[in-house]
Amino acid sequence: MPETVDVVIVGARCAGTAMAVPLARAGRQVVVLDKAAFPADTLSTHVLFPMGVTEVARMGALERILALDPSRMTHLQLDIAGASRTERFQEIDGIDYGISVPRIAQDAALIDAAREAGADVREQSTVIRIMRDADGRAAGVEYLDPSGAAREIRASLIVGADGRDSLVASQVGEWEPYRRSRNGRGMVFRYMDAPAAATRWATTLWEGRTSDTIAFAFPGTPRGRLLILFMGPRAEVAEARSDGEAYWARKMSEFPSLAERAAGARNLSGIRATSRTHAYFRRSSGPGWALIGDAGHFKDPVLGQGMRDAMWMGRRLAEHVRDVLGQPRKLDRATRAWERARDQECLPTYHFGNLETRIPAVPPEVLAAVVRGVDGAELSDIHQRLIKPQGVYTFPRIIRAAASAVRETGPRPKLLRQLGVLAAMEGLIRAELLAAGSLPVRMPGLGMAVGENPDDGPWGRPPRAARQSGSGRAASATMRATVSRASSVTPEVRTLDLERVDGQPWPEWAAGAHIDVHLPSGRLRQYSLCGEPGNRRCLTIAVLREPEGRGGSIELHELAEGARVTVRGPRNNYALEDAPEYLFIAGGIGITPMLPMIAAADATTRKWRLLYRARSVDRMPFAAELSRRHGHKVVLSDAAHAGRPDIAAQIAALPTGAAVYCCGPSSLMDAVVAHAASRDDVAVHIERFAPTEKRSGEDQPFDVVMEASRATVQVPVGTTMLDAMRSITPDLPASCENGLCGSCEVAVLRGRPDHRDDIIQPSERARTDIMYPCVSRSLDSSLAIDA
Repeated sequence: MPETVDVVIVGARCAGTAMAVPLARAGRQVVVLDKAAFPADTLSTHVLFPMGVTEVARMGALERILALDPSRMTHLQLDIAGASRTERFQEIDGIDYGISVPRIAQDAALIDAAREAGADVREQSTVIRIMRDADGRAAGVEYLDPSGAAREIRASLIVGADGRDSLVASQVGEWEPYRRSRNGRGMVFRYMDAPAAATRWATTLWEGRTSDTIAFAFPGTPRGRLLILFMGPRAEVAEARSDGEAYWARKMSEFPSLAERAAGARNLSGIRATSRTHAYFRRSSGPGWALIGDAGHFKDPVLGQGMRDAMWMGRRLAEHVRDVLGQPRKLDRATRAWERARDQECLPTYHFGNLETRIPAVPPEVLAAVVRGVDGAELSDIHQRLIKPQGVYTFPRIIRAAASAVRETGPRPKLLRQLGVLAAMEGLIRAELLAAGSLPVRMPGLGMAVGENPDDGPWGRPPRAARQSGSGRAASATMRATVSRASSVTPEVRTLDLERVDGQPWPEWAAGAHIDVHLPSGRLRQYSLCGEPGNRRCLTIAVLREPEGRGGSIELHELAEGARVTVRGPRNNYALEDAPEYLFIAGGIGITPMLPMIAAADATTRKWRLLYRARSVDRMPFAAELSRRHGHKVVLSDAAHAGRPDIAAQIAALPTGAAVYCCGPSSLMDAVVAHAASRDDVAVHIERFAPTEKRSGEDQPFDVVMEASRATVQVPVGTTMLDAMRSITPDLPASCENGLCGSCEVAVLRGRPDHRDDIIQPSERARTDIMYPCVSRSLDSSLAIDA
């Protein structure tokens, strides 16, 4: 029988815990599901102004947070174009300081507070789908528990607090925002030990500006730690990722006072960067469901209000619904009233954030003139939400600031045009805000007229639904097969058709799948399937003869028709995901997994291109047939007669949500990964022939709890997790044992894996549901698995 509760919240970070606490205190049954195992990090600059700290206090988590010894920011200093202003934050409910606590520590403290309040927070619990009743109303969730077993929970209200890539939003049909604005800026930041920790800088949040960059310095956690953030044009994210230290030095030189503050800093972290900071509103309430936090609304982080707003949204939704749970009509009215209140609260800062992130930016001399004319704590009050931005940047002040800027620099045509656009935009924004306060409708996107930066591309792909543990693993049974047909594609490449000896069809498979082939000599090799997925009578592989290899390819080239081998699989760690457009990049024999992918993409009429590179034409199997069949979609790059293709330009031309699939030599794949680093909105999938170098210098011993075997084994430094597990279960399945094939996959029940394989894509390295023990280890002292 399915479990029944009052509310299920999907997502256990800021918004989810903030909603769970007041509901649990009111005696409601609340289950919070999160796929992560905490503590778990997430990309964030994690600043809270006093108004945000009060939300933490309301949750009962402040004592835990303060035990982490964060710096207490009591002042805001703003430096723009020669104008400087320092303000003390106003006190809110007895709190007059802001804090900046890394999310890995902060979110764990919030979860502890939610549990203390009585909420049932379940980690490593991955939602599969939203269940509906006969009327189409959201009525529950199906999820995978830490063991991988599917379970159901029924509830009056399902709440998505699962971020921008919200599965709940996707499942209720609200994946696409109804209004959005593309950020013109990127974020690049790092941590360091501050040399000025004993000065006034230890309590001062600093903001500085140039013509195109906003810089921040946040005193951090623990006391003495400092976070420095640059928000320049979004194109700079690629520069920061390709040569981070050179980028950092250049940006520091643009802000002399910041460079002075950070001079002598030690213990610098790596540089983190993202350009994925669109602002948007999703429809956030419907029959039996609601979206809170980033799942429903996000504004640019330049305002530092994301976490505060997420916690505020969660708390306010709980206050709206706690007395009407179990009453569907009243509940739906309550969630709609909450969404309307959220929009009225957030719309002014949404517009202000869009204005702040425009490139070219508002002229610094105009902002400087406004800064010189403000009173009291007005600038810091914007960050506090004590005053709307339009209450500081009033028309009289903008006009006076514009006149001052013209007097200082002269009536330059460019400046006059910027001022005219700014004035018209501010007028329309104020008109919209008045309408939003009186009309009971969601305000539609009004585009560039109100400063929304154009973003016409698709919104990316909805998140993939999780699969039940074990369903995607290699078949444990092996099957005998006969080589029914062998033929040469080129002098060095041979295809083999494999049919089962017992005459039965092969298991179903999809583009990207591969098999293990056990050869008569005892050798074991993995090969991608390159035939038609619909043909279950035979499996087709293509083998490149490698005289300098380990002998497997030569043996396969010498097998005659009628020879027998043993096959395990198929399995798929390289599946073709749904995307509006594909870029396939193949090097030599790396074309093999692409063949069924190209056929699948072509069958759906999705746009796709193939860039096929090799040392010479005779090293390009299937090239002639691909060109004949697909024409201009196929670009052949012969190194003997052509220079290197412009991979960066190919990736840059892709729309948001596109997918790149690459297979070939390591140098090619490394280049693709590097060039795609600046495209957070494009998914890159790599399948390697050879493993990447595995780090080992930071290894620590850890324990593995093998739940199914009812045993615990220690993994010392220098021993793989797989070898340690074999002391308990000698026949564990494994093929390549170097992190490439996926045959040793195990389900993780508790703990955080240290993924070192070449299967899990970089964007999924935070996964805590599976791991590959042949190369991966544990981030915790103990890890529990289903084995």
